[in-house]
Amino acid sequence: MAVSQQLFEEMKGGGKLPSPSGVALRLIDLTREEDVSIDEISKAMRVDPALTGRVIRFANMALNGPRRPVVSVADAIQRIGMSVVRQLVLGFAVLGHNRAGVCRNFDYVRFWSRSLATAIAANMLCMRVRATAAEEAFTCGLLADVGSLALATLYPKEYSVVLDTQRDAIPRVRAEIERKEFKTDHSELGAAMLEDWKLPRPFVEAIERHEDPDAASVTQGSRDYLLLHMLSLAAAIGTYSVSSEAVRKAIAPDLILAAAKIGLDADVLGESVDHVVAEWIEWGKILEVKTQDVAAFEQHAARITPVADPDRTKPHKSAGPMSILIADDDATVRIVLEQTLRQQGHKVVAAVNGREALKLAIEVNPQLVISDWVMPELDGLMLCRALRETEAGAKMYFILLTGMAQEEELVEGFEAGVDDYLTKPFNPKVLTARLRAAERVIRMQDETRRDSENLRKFATELAVTNRRLQQAALTDSLTGLPNRRYLMERIEQEWALASRNQRPFALMMIDIDAFKQVNDVHGHETGDRVLIKVATLLRQSARVEDVVGRLGGEEFVVVCPGANLAMGVRLAERLRQNLAQQNLQVGNVSMRITVSIGVSQQDSTTPTSDEVMRRADAALYRAKRDGRNRVSGLTHGDAGAQAAK
Repeated sequence: MAVSQQLFEEMKGGGKLPSPSGVALRLIDLTREEDVSIDEISKAMRVDPALTGRVIRFANMALNGPRRPVVSVADAIQRIGMSVVRQLVLGFAVLGHNRAGVCRNFDYVRFWSRSLATAIAANMLCMRVRATAAEEAFTCGLLADVGSLALATLYPKEYSVVLDTQRDAIPRVRAEIERKEFKTDHSELGAAMLEDWKLPRPFVEAIERHEDPDAASVTQGSRDYLLLHMLSLAAAIGTYSVSSEAVRKAIAPDLILAAAKIGLDADVLGESVDHVVAEWIEWGKILEVKTQDVAAFEQHAARITPVADPDRTKPHKSAGPMSILIADDDATVRIVLEQTLRQQGHKVVAAVNGREALKLAIEVNPQLVISDWVMPELDGLMLCRALRETEAGAKMYFILLTGMAQEEELVEGFEAGVDDYLTKPFNPKVLTARLRAAERVIRMQDETRRDSENLRKFATELAVTNRRLQQAALTDSLTGLPNRRYLMERIEQEWALASRNQRPFALMMIDIDAFKQVNDVHGHETGDRVLIKVATLLRQSARVEDVVGRLGGEEFVVVCPGANLAMGVRLAERLRQNLAQQNLQVGNVSMRITVSIGVSQQDSTTPTSDEVMRRADAALYRAKRDGRNRVSGLTHGDAGAQAAK
């Protein structure tokens, strides 16, 4: 479901939607021009020193390895590409101009702090699961919940009321309330804004559905599936980062299950979360966004494994003390209830009205709530309805105290979500009987929850296993490099990305010279060891962002994002020289290995990814023909001449 075009245009026409302005708009317009130069972008960006520093900082974060740091705007643009610069400018500009507002119950400080953590998590997770270009994920994570900011900006008073009553509601319930009030919800509106700002369509779709990814109809394991669940996990890590210790402990199991859906086990997730938190704190200093220290994830993960119940197969014994919340404005009733329940060994907290009870319920998370019907500020039925709209409150057993025992009133109570009732003045024996009934229900819920935990654990293990099997299907068993199937998919992705962003990529086809002689003279086992050593040297000699894979036999492929033909030839020459200088020791055999390399480039003359492969193969053939141990680059003109022969 999407926000109607007419409604969105009306919102835009009001001039209140969060949007970039000034230098940012100029830069966004410039980056969309086909003939704009890097120098023009650099001059325009230098007008805003803060924006310049943030873009350079991001480019250095994207280095991912011991390489020369980026020190200028021109270097940053060269490193991350014009399209990514445009998206970063958009994200940083929206952050810079919307730090505060007049919506009383909208927490602007927490919003941007969580958004920054989500952005860093999305960038890092994208590099882990290789769902798409990681640089683009940062901006989309930063703006993933921009629809909430937009509602707070467009309707500050009305949205403040919604937040006051629905703050702890699950996203689906909150979205329903928003649609009734504003004819759209925060997810739909955010997606419409990002699409209007020309962000990549796959990210827009993921943002619209990331709060409830399991409800989306996407094929498991597909690129859309990985992108959607990656962004959902990034948002959860954002919430984890800004929350209290108690909340982090509670949501840690959900993070582990979400990570399993994209093939990350608990150890990898822990490393990732800790890395995100460290980057979040550093970025917070640069962007002047509030952050906090967060304990290592393993401290929460260590508490997650369910403890086996040795009495599961024995006859039922009392479940023991329950945690109970009392809500009643009558001090006498409240005191009698507290004394009665504490004498039975239960843990009791009390509230004098419904609003205080709601706050305590969220903090304490009791198993049982006993509430008076008629109370000031928030009556018993309103309290019950509010709790039922939250995930934790939906599991609480609710007993209503009432002086009204008429059928109509009781029906109204049960329809509101009440589990049982007691008439006032209550009889202690009847109260005890009601508590035993509640205890049985709570015990069954606990057993169901334990079974659910075991199922979740099994689902986690199964998801990780499936992901590993999928990874194995894309990996060459001998060298550990990506195999032909993965390379074909990745080349297709890079070609589409390069075509969309007008950002080239180079492709190398590498063949080991005279490899047949190695097998004939030394045997196939030695040949396999040579292939493994060559694969290792190629990976070490390539750039961090390059993809090195084995096509088959003695042929390898290197995909070089962001590199044109000239740069690809230089990178290939470096690889060739590094290999030629090595004296390979394989068992008792010492030998020198050389390679021939053909290089091609994606550009306007390559209509398909297959054409990029064909030209690289033709260039490799020429390198072999010209004497081996050399690099040959094939341009469009060369390809035409080759075809003429």
